[in-house]
Amino acid sequence: MPELPEVESARALCEAHCLGATVTSVAFLEDGTFDEKIFEGTTAAAFRSALMGKTLVSARRLGKHMWWELGVKQGKHGKKAKPSFTDASPVFHFGMTGAMSVRGEGAMKYKSFEVDTTSWPPRFAKLVVEFDSGVALAYTDPRRFGKVRLVRGDVRTSPPISQLGFDPLLAMPNADAFVAAYAKRAAPIKAALLDQKIAAGVGNWIADEVLYQARVHPETPAKQLSRAQLERIRTEMGNVVRRSVEANADADAFPEDWLFHRRWGKVAGSVNGSRIEFITVGGRTTAFVPALQKKGKAGDDASEAEAKPAKKKRGAAAPAAPPPKKAKKAPPVKARNKAAAAAKPARKAAAKKAAPKKKK
Repeated sequence: MPELPEVESARALCEAHCLGATVTSVAFLEDGTFDEKIFEGTTAAAFRSALMGKTLVSARRLGKHMWWELGVKQGKHGKKAKPSFTDASPVFHFGMTGAMSVRGEGAMKYKSFEVDTTSWPPRFAKLVVEFDSGVALAYTDPRRFGKVRLVRGDVRTSPPISQLGFDPLLAMPNADAFVAAYAKRAAPIKAALLDQKIAAGVGNWIADEVLYQARVHPETPAKQLSRAQLERIRTEMGNVVRRSVEANADADAFPEDWLFHRRWGKVAGSVNGSRIEFITVGGRTTAFVPALQKKGKAGDDASEAEAKPAKKKRGAAAPAAPPPKKAKKAPPVKARNKAAAAAKPARKAAAKKAAPKKKK
C-alpha cells in the first residue's frame, strides 16, 4: 500500500514532467469508460471540464493524499499561471495499488508489485492526461481501492485534507507536542501510529520500521510509554521517512539493516541475527523482533536501568551498616553452678561406659 514516501515520489514525478504545462486531453480507462468507483462524487463531464485548458501550477501532498493546483495562463504571451482556488482541484488517494506513470519516463515503484510501463495507455489505467508539452501522464489502480475527487476552493481547508494530522516530512512537531499527541492514547502504539488524524502518511510498513528502530513493542499501550520512548519514536519516524524519500521510495535503496526488507508475506526470518514474529495489532499484520522490542511499561528503558549500576553521587553519605547482633546474656553464677552439678552424674556415667574393660 502506498505510504508517504511512495506518494511523495508520485508528486515529484508530476512536478518534474508536467509543471507549467497545460492540459489538452482527458481520457478514462483503457477503453474510455469512466470508473465511478474511483471517481467519487463527480461525473466524467465535470472532471474533464475541471482539467481541460488548465495549467499545472504545482503538485502538493499531505500524508497519503496528493493534489494538483491548477490555473490559467494570463496575457497574450502566456504569462505564468497562478493557482485559482475558485476552480476545482483533483485530489488523489492511492488506496492499495494506485500509481502515477509518465509515458517514456517510468512510474512509481512498489515493493509488492510493478507498475506497467510496457504499453500506453498502461494496463489498469483509470485516468490519462495529456499536456501541450507532449507529456502524457496516467493514474493506474488494479485493485480499485483508490479515490480521485474534485475539491473546490482551497484544498487544504476542505476534507479530506483538513482532517489530517501533521506530515512527518513537511512539519514534524517538536518533542513536547509529539509526546502530548500520543501520551493519553489507550490504544496500542502501533494502532496509534496508524491514525491519520495524528500523523498523516504513516502506514503499516513505516509504523513497523519506526517501532523496530525505536525498540518499542507494538502492543504497548501508547499511554504506558515513557517520554524517552516517545521521543525515540519521533526521532526514528523522522529518520525512516526522510531516508525513504531520499531513496525516491525505491526499496532497493533502503538501508540493508531495515526490518522492511524481511517483513513481507509473513515469512519467518530474522533481521540482524534476531528472529522476526508476526502478530495482528489494530487489525493490521505487524512484524516485530521480540528480542529487541520488549513488552511492558517503559519497555527497554527498564532493562537498561537494570544493566547499569547506579552512579554514586558526590558527597553522598555511605549507606549505614546493619546494627550488630545483640550478644546473649550469660545466666547468673548460682544458676550456672546448679546446672553444672546436675550434669556431673551424667558425665561420670558416660565416661564409665566409654572406658575399656579390663581382661580377667
